[in-house]
This record gives sequence, structure tokens and C-alpha cells, in this order.
Amino acid sequence: MKIIEELIERKSELGYTNEMISEKSGVPLSTVNKIFGRQTAKPRYNTLQSLHCVLFPEIHSRKESSIYKDISENLSLDYSGSVSEGAALQEYHPETPEDGYKGQIEKVLSWKKQGEYTIQDWLDLPDGLHMELIDGRLYDRNTPTTKHQFIAGELYAELRSALRSEKKGHKDCRVFIAPASVQPDMADDRNGYIPDVFIVCDKKKYKEGEMIKGAPDFVAEVLSPSTEKYDRGSKLNKYWQSGVREYWIIDISEEQVCVYEFGKGVPPAVYSFDNQIPLGISEGRITIDFKSIADYMHESFD
Repeated sequence: MKIIEELIERKSELGYTNEMISEKSGVPLSTVNKIFGRQTAKPRYNTLQSLHCVLFPEIHSRKESSIYKDISENLSLDYSGSVSEGAALQEYHPETPEDGYKGQIEKVLSWKKQGEYTIQDWLDLPDGLHMELIDGRLYDRNTPTTKHQFIAGELYAELRSALRSEKKGHKDCRVFIAPASVQPDMADDRNGYIPDVFIVCDKKKYKEGEMIKGAPDFVAEVLSPSTEKYDRGSKLNKYWQSGVREYWIIDISEEQVCVYEFGKGVPPAVYSFDNQIPLGISEGRITIDFKSIADYMHESFD
């Protein structure tokens, strides 16, 4: 793969050892050894991203970099993700298609052509359809796994507790969890999201109680196969452009959290689930003990 050869060449230029790369990226040393030993033909997309963050930090720190347009372009990937644009219609098998979940989605997608939907169309969706509007296209949020919901719920609980106890500077900050919805840019009527967990510190954005109107201060997305492509690509770009200050991408399979602090001119930081992770928008006053969350997850699911 072209991307692996780029990483190997860059590693040699910097004089990094596999141990150094593993420590900086949070990728297990055994995985790093296999990738740089050319023993792995197609590493995970997010593993490549973590390694790229370490070896090309100057690219990830520039706003004009294509990471803010499409992460796959920045990594020069020569293979595509497994999620198709028709994912919204997959994995639903109701007994009566006309009245079931798939039938509802098909009716909605018959309103217009994909790419032409607006925020008003999104708001007019039937109750119970949790779809996201991405660049004028409607995508169904497939039912998440229990582990996905567990991580999102634990993070929500940790943030809620911290914000309620840490009043200084956070008087109006509130934490929300899916399926609460957000229109991150009020001037853009082609994007509306349902983030897994997010914080809003401007009361005007949430006081109406229907939909968050404007960019949250903090967003966390827990990756799943049906959403990873967008969480790492177009949604990352839109969060940055709309004014989100901090964005966490939580990868359960790799047990990593990639933290973007937009506007600070720094590359994304990659933490393992063993870390204490500072909440950037709190300026160091709040830290999330992800090891505690991970230990509780393993206790529950392993």
C-alpha cells in the first residue's frame, strides 16, 4: 500500500523507533512492528490515521490540510471503506415493509433525490427515525451495539458529574446525549447531526429544548462500522468549520481516543483507554478517567 510506504519512509527520515511510534500514537507495539515490517497488507483505517498523526504532525496542524476536508485524501488511501452510501437501507427486515422501519425510510428517501434534502426535510422526518443529514443526504443511524452505548453513556455520566461540580467557567455548560440533534451551522441547511455525546455552553443554543441551534463546544463520536467514514471525514470537517472547539473520536476496537482541539494549531492527540484525558474546553480543570471507563467496560463485557 502506498500509505505504508509513505509511513516507512517518514519514520526513517525522523529516526523514530517502533517503540517511540507506539508510545506517541497509542498503537500497540505488536501492531506497529507488523505494519513497519510490511507484514500487514491492509491495516485498520484508524490505525493508519493514528500513525500518520505522529509521523506527519505538521500536516495535521494546518487548517488548509486535506485532513479538514476528507481524512482519506490526507492519508492517500488506496482502498475505500466498506460503508456504502446506501447503508441507510441495509440490515432492516420488518415483517411488513410498508409499515416497518425500512418502509418508513424508503418513503422518506422518495421525497427527493439524495443530496437535495434540507434541514426542514430532516425536521419533518417521522417520529422514531433517527437519521442524520450529511451534505444534503439522509443516512440512518443503525442501532448501535451495547458496548457503543455503554461507552457513550459512561462518558456522558462522567462529563455531567464534572460539569455540575465544576461551576467556575461552566455555569451554562450542559452535556447532551443521542438522539439529541444539532444543526452545527445555522447558515448551512444541508447538515444536521445526532452526535453521541456533546457539550453546549451557550444557553441560547439549547434553551428552546427542541434542537441545538449552532455549534456545540465539545463533541464525542463513538465509532461504529456504519458511521466511521463520516465521523472521520465530512463530519470532522463540518465540526471544525462550524466552530466546534473540541472533537473526540472514540475507537472501541483499538481502545483509542483521538482528540482534536480546533483553533489551537496543534495536531490531534491520540490517547489509549488507559489514559486520563483532559477536557480541552475546561482549560485543564476537568479530566476524564478513561481507564476507569474501560475497566468497567471490560468487567461488563469480557
